[in-house]
Amino acid sequence: MKFCLQIQHTFLILGFLLLSFISYSQTREESSGPNFYTQANSNRTAAEWEPAIGTMIVWPLSIPYKLVLELSKDNHLYTLVENETTKNDAVKWYTSWGIDPKNNTFIYAPQGVDSWWTRDWGPSAIFTPEGTMMLGDGKYYYSTPVTGFACNDTLQFLLGTDHKIMKTDIDDNATLPVGQGLKIPVLDLPYTNTGGNVMTDGLGTAFSSCILLNENNYYHVAKEDFLKLNRQLSGFKIYNILSNFEKDGIQHIDCFMKLLDEERILVAEPPKDHELYPIYENIVQNELMKLKTVYDRPYEILRLKTGRYAKEQLAAYTNSIILNKTIYVPLFHIKEDEAAIKTWQDAMPGYTVKGFEFNLKDEPIVSKEMKEHYYNNYGWNSGDALHCRTRAVWDAQMIFITTKRIDAVVDVAHKNIVYTSIIDYSKKGLVPAKNELYWRVAGESTWKAIPLHQLPSQHYFAEIPYHTSGKTVEYYISAVSNSGRIETQPRTAPMGTYRFRIK
Repeated sequence: MKFCLQIQHTFLILGFLLLSFISYSQTREESSGPNFYTQANSNRTAAEWEPAIGTMIVWPLSIPYKLVLELSKDNHLYTLVENETTKNDAVKWYTSWGIDPKNNTFIYAPQGVDSWWTRDWGPSAIFTPEGTMMLGDGKYYYSTPVTGFACNDTLQFLLGTDHKIMKTDIDDNATLPVGQGLKIPVLDLPYTNTGGNVMTDGLGTAFSSCILLNENNYYHVAKEDFLKLNRQLSGFKIYNILSNFEKDGIQHIDCFMKLLDEERILVAEPPKDHELYPIYENIVQNELMKLKTVYDRPYEILRLKTGRYAKEQLAAYTNSIILNKTIYVPLFHIKEDEAAIKTWQDAMPGYTVKGFEFNLKDEPIVSKEMKEHYYNNYGWNSGDALHCRTRAVWDAQMIFITTKRIDAVVDVAHKNIVYTSIIDYSKKGLVPAKNELYWRVAGESTWKAIPLHQLPSQHYFAEIPYHTSGKTVEYYISAVSNSGRIETQPRTAPMGTYRFRIK
């Protein structure tokens, strides 16, 4: 009897898998392009919006103290200090500002001339196929190379005297002690990987302006080797190299655009009478609009109007950091600030958007170096703002979710199938009954839950059974791990959701 029940149970499971496979095959035939992301045997570099446990900054500060307060309240601070003297100085100020010691961890690391720019020399989060998170440690040997528009322009260097280039060996070597302090292994990346000029969707696609190839060539890493090493170590199977966008600058892509998620890009838009307006528009029209996402669809490109400050400098509103459910934006004390915050809010429903000015005269503590570096007494500039001086510390045991969303407009006969890939990096397993798709008609208050059907390779799908013309449907994905982590996509769901309209 027991044997018969086991056979019956086995046939039920096989039947369910067969039905799932048939449904999956049918839906693939009706869909254009790939439906799922698969990490397989590749490394995977985390995207900025993925789950993080806190933010890495440097003391002495290079950011507004009010930003430090918010970062400590919203998540957790990881403050890099050089020695006991600087640590004690930080403790004194943190105490006076009311920062709870439980919300901060000090990490000892050497500090060179570029220590402020944790984005540039600091580590990325790279997940191995086995599910281990490592700190990607790219090379950072020379301080602040700049060029003009041409990708093959001769590199110039902002810091240095008498044509002598200032090296940044100290900052380049700082990731190892950071890894020790965080108890995270470090993966050596034998190529220049300047963080402000490297942006990824978390699915094996990267974006950089072409100065990065120039920097690597200067470091004797040819383009072919650079791309090959990125595939092998960072997991970047597609590397979108864009044109430089500054007349003369560091060309860091985070001052030009921001990936909002796997399929949307927010791009700065200068005033139409600004000399860089045609440069930006050319990159948008002739480069970005020709690219495809990992789901083989054009990127949705949103625009963020920027404005002038300090004569012809452009406010770097894209130089913001997305950290869990909050977005921190640099402000420039110009009329466009308010519109920039509104653009961020409209683009990222459910996120809390916080803006920060940086008048050095209003700061309770400003180093001599800061005063000398920012001659106009303002701590942000067009090529160096908030994103440049912060780095997420990602969650090594995160639930990672990526979703191929339904097209924005569908007809009434469309099979409204949502495809998603979920990886539990805690390795403790997802709770099957808690892997769900939630949906409702826009305007309704009650969510309906549908179990996600599992396929091999951490792939899932579910169909939304609704086909009424003229209605808009909202939906999101939810997953729970036995580690206790709960994750949604979009991450701010149910406040922020995906949507489609039935025509």
